[in-house]
Amino acid sequence: MAFDCQKHDAPDIAQLLRQYDQSLSAKDRRRFAAVEALTLGHGGTTDMAHILGCDPHTLPEGLRERKPWPDDPAGQRVRQPGGGRKKTEAQHPAWLQHVPDPIKERSAGDPRRDDVLWTDVTPQERTDRLHAHGVCAGPRMVRRLRETLGLARRQIANVLPGGDSPQRDAPFRPLGHLIQALLAAGNPVVRIETKKKAGLGTLSRHGQVSCQQALQAFAHDVPSLARGVIIPHGLSDLAQHHGGMHGGLSRDTTAFACESLRVFWHSDGRRLSPNASAIVLLCDGGGSHRGYKHRCKEDLQAVVNDLAGPIRVAHSPASCSKGNPIERRLLRHVTRACQGVRFDALHTVLGLIQKTQTQQGLSVTVRV
Repeated sequence: MAFDCQKHDAPDIAQLLRQYDQSLSAKDRRRFAAVEALTLGHGGTTDMAHILGCDPHTLPEGLRERKPWPDDPAGQRVRQPGGGRKKTEAQHPAWLQHVPDPIKERSAGDPRRDDVLWTDVTPQERTDRLHAHGVCAGPRMVRRLRETLGLARRQIANVLPGGDSPQRDAPFRPLGHLIQALLAAGNPVVRIETKKKAGLGTLSRHGQVSCQQALQAFAHDVPSLARGVIIPHGLSDLAQHHGGMHGGLSRDTTAFACESLRVFWHSDGRRLSPNASAIVLLCDGGGSHRGYKHRCKEDLQAVVNDLAGPIRVAHSPASCSKGNPIERRLLRHVTRACQGVRFDALHTVLGLIQKTQTQQGLSVTVRV
């Protein structure tokens, strides 16, 4: 009996094997070559080493690795844990003894804690001093050696309290009782605060915005390059999820603060609190609405005469402006809506502030 056998084109098969082999990792290449050598039978190791261009000793290594495949110690790694060239500090552990020497004269720490240490010696300076001890280590290696000692570049952490002040909460208690009593009576509690003034023009601003190309601005924010300024004055009703921003174009004066209150009440306040018999104005103790200036009291009396209703002013204690609820409930959202965008024109600023909103339904009315 005779059989007609057609032999495969060996060069094409060898080319396919080489192309597939190049797409594998080093571990998989060894095992692929070993499996293909087994399928070829006797002499397969030599043939596969010739086809793939690898060392003949690589295939026996792959044959040994195929047995523990279900419990491969390497797992998803190319090499087993611990494989590869050892780090220089592991090969020369005595070098660690010389690392603290360059920083002994320029280091400090906490006398109550042995694990606290800091120094101002740079990695390049440590490298030069280690060379004097016969340690051939570059700045990169010195950084790794420094990390073994727990040294790293860190900023100062502002976490220490300024001291225990039992009387700190005393000024806030009557303020809280006053607010709760007026809210229960249906009277509005208006919070007022002035944001930092911003220059109008091609000036840089903090924050990022999604765009294909970065917005360009002047290299320095020189006031003379601005075409004007805007002073956002924020007001918000404590019982309502609505705020108002009144933009000024000159200076932050008491007249401007009182005019912001008048505009806010006529436009939004009277509509939100139609049955109000009095207004409580919650503000901090400085700036354009400081209570110890006679000019502020005079301008505020003019607002009272215009609104034909009493206004009670409650000032936060000194250095407690961040305790004003408007900072976290309105102004921070306005800052987020304006970040990363140039204030090139007044209508741009007003449009950005107008878009301020939150998932809780905050809305902002803007006027100039």
